[in-house]
Amino acid sequence: MIAGLVKVKDSYNVDAIAIAAASAALADQDYYQQTRRKVITERQRLAAELEKLGVSCLPSKSNFLFARPTRPGAARLYESLKDRRILVRYFNSPGIDDCLRITVGTPEQNDALIAALKELVS
Repeated sequence: MIAGLVKVKDSYNVDAIAIAAASAALADQDYYQQTRRKVITERQRLAAELEKLGVSCLPSKSNFLFARPTRPGAARLYESLKDRRILVRYFNSPGIDDCLRITVGTPEQNDALIAALKELVS
């Protein structure tokens, strides 16, 4: 019986509180638009700064950049950033093992990332 229920359940378990919170968030379109504009602005700024440092980025319409550093290499750069408590995502998979997934943060978080990268990729 449990195996049958697992087959038909939603991908994510969501309780009534989470549904109420999501409904309220969807209803607040002003906040959504304001946040959306901030993410777009920061994404564009971050991509431009990364490009200046020789880190190429694929075009993005999301809240992250898929970046390909040429030096010191994605794995090493990931570890160096992690040592500085700056978390990005490294994919140790063929074809993308030279890339990082960088979430667009607040201006202050992005500034910290850019400052660290200026030291690490030079």
